[in-house]
Amino acid sequence: MYTVIDLLRDQGIEQGLEKGIEKGRQEGRQEGRQEGRQEDIEKLLLKGILSPDEIASVLEVDRAWVEEIARQVTRKK
Repeated sequence: MYTVIDLLRDQGIEQGLEKGIEKGRQEGRQEGRQEGRQEDIEKLLLKGILSPDEIASVLEVDRAWVEEIARQVTRKK
């Protein structure tokens, strides 16, 4: 026999799953944006037009992150 307690439990599980799925989607979108931003930084560094400080300023990202990417790009060459 299906009781009110069973119904509430099932609804709670369903809500938890929905929240988990949404959180996963948000994290995936954030990760995708960061990867895209990293690609942009790499391209700008390879062009050699802007310094890491200028890139960080223009893209409004952490300078240390840009400098780390610059080191990675330098190692690839």
